[in-house]
Amino acid sequence: GNGNQYTPLTSLDVVGHEFGHGLTRTTANLIYQDEPGGLNESFSDILGTCVEFWAEPDSMADYNIGEDFDQLGTGFRDMSDPNAEGHPDTYEGSFWEFGDFDNGGVHINSGVQNYWFYLLSEGGTGTNDNSYQYAVEAVGIDTSSKIAYRNLRYYLTRFSQFVDARQGALISAEDLYGPCSF
Repeated sequence: GNGNQYTPLTSLDVVGHEFGHGLTRTTANLIYQDEPGGLNESFSDILGTCVEFWAEPDSMADYNIGEDFDQLGTGFRDMSDPNAEGHPDTYEGSFWEFGDFDNGGVHINSGVQNYWFYLLSEGGTGTNDNSYQYAVEAVGIDTSSKIAYRNLRYYLTRFSQFVDARQGALISAEDLYGPCSF
């Protein structure tokens, strides 16, 4: 912690997040810069969230990262509403980091795939920053986590971009659940 807003950074989701970096390194080995780095951070957020839902399904599990040690209770990132923390929920949409800050926005731009995971798990409707309407039917966190993990393990490589993650997720869903399953 930094002695101000945060106590020691040892919450279940953050520890799961850090183990997620190890898993990413032994699978896709996404570089920690720009879009691959944003995917790297997002997969760690996804894995940390899955650990929290597995360990505390009825009480403390949520889609916030680090809220358990944040004195404000909000955490670093909100997968259900990335914009609430100044992160994008749409590729190159509002809050997208185009520059060099944060290794090209690895923590910031992770919001795009984080929001995808949240929507796939919980469902939702709306209009994105590009004025496209969406309606996503929930498939649950277990199904979503299987798709995300398969994508990370089999379809992404060191320099994968968000478009690659999208394509890999579609193929992963088909691998697991059959053609036209999603």
